[in-house]
Amino acid sequence: MEVVANEFFRSGMAYIGAGIAVLTGFGTAIGQGIAASKAVEAVGRQPEAAGKITSTMLIGQAVAETSALYGLIIAFILTGK
Repeated sequence: MEVVANEFFRSGMAYIGAGIAVLTGFGTAIGQGIAASKAVEAVGRQPEAAGKITSTMLIGQAVAETSALYGLIIAFILTGK
């Protein structure tokens, strides 16, 4: 019976860890929202630089999105065990 209890504890901890790993998406969403709002403000101030501002914003958001994707991958790995 001791083996079953340890197995339940291990899988329960894996699910808690997966939930914590998915929380990385909140920070990413907040950061991307701030970056998008600042880009819109910048385009409003200098419409002629819209192309450069948009491309820089998209590159920055792609880099920021990787942290959320890593959290999701870790969550899948933890729940798969």
